[in-house]
Amino acid sequence: MKEDLENYTDPILEECYRMKAEFNAQFNSMEELSAYLKLENEKFKKQGWKYVSHYKPPEKSGKDT
Repeated sequence: MKEDLENYTDPILEECYRMKAEFNAQFNSMEELSAYLKLENEKFKKQGWKYVSHYKPPEKSGKDT
């Protein structure tokens, strides 16, 4: 049986796209989204959540000019 790839839709991706559209509909600007995310971070920090930075600064080569 040959799959119809032209009309195939992934149900998981469709759900992600729906959730993204719902989330984006809540905010009219990037400033509103930013303010919302800052409030959420503060709420979770008060609940005791810990944040881990995965940023690793580049190592110094020892060659200072």
